[in-house]
Amino acid sequence: MSKTPTRAYGGVAAEQRAEERRERLLAAALELFARQGYARTTIEALCSEAKVTARHFYQLFDSREAILRALYNNIIADLRAGVLQAMSAPNLNLSEQIPLGVSAMVHHYLEDSRHARVGVLEVVGVSPQMEARRREAIHDMAGLIEAYLNNLAEKGELPKRNYHLVSVALVGGINELLAEWLTLENPPDIPTLSEEIINILNALIRGAARQ
Repeated sequence: MSKTPTRAYGGVAAEQRAEERRERLLAAALELFARQGYARTTIEALCSEAKVTARHFYQLFDSREAILRALYNNIIADLRAGVLQAMSAPNLNLSEQIPLGVSAMVHHYLEDSRHARVGVLEVVGVSPQMEARRREAIHDMAGLIEAYLNNLAEKGELPKRNYHLVSVALVGGINELLAEWLTLENPPDIPTLSEEIINILNALIRGAARQ
């Protein structure tokens, strides 16, 4: 038996229209949460910015926190993919791969600083559930670094040891440096910030390796 076709209006299927509304709402959330803050942004404001109705909003998201979580998940997924790609470049030594990974992370966040403002500042203190998701994301990124350092240890470029805590420290430190950058009246340019982070990472990794 043939499947009943999805009803369409103006040649656009219902699923496609829903996806388009979802993307507009996520774009509105990125803009408003970054510009005026999550706490000051109402669902009505999100709907107005996205040009959708409240009914359509609740068809896609259960709450304002639900759209924040979806936006954060997208930001973290893009960040993870960029860092993983950079750190997977072949035939590079430790001193070459660290700058690539750092640059990928910093540029992903700061080329459009709205991503950093939402991903670093606006998700903090929203709820226990959001805090748990934020901690999960930090540990996920730390897991990437830990796996990378373990791989270098297997190759003999670093001593074999437990790199879990130093990996968490690296990600947490970068997170705080980005928060500082976002809140400074006159922040340094992105290349300068990247260089400072690279210096810190090198010192932490080399120092941990000597312990």
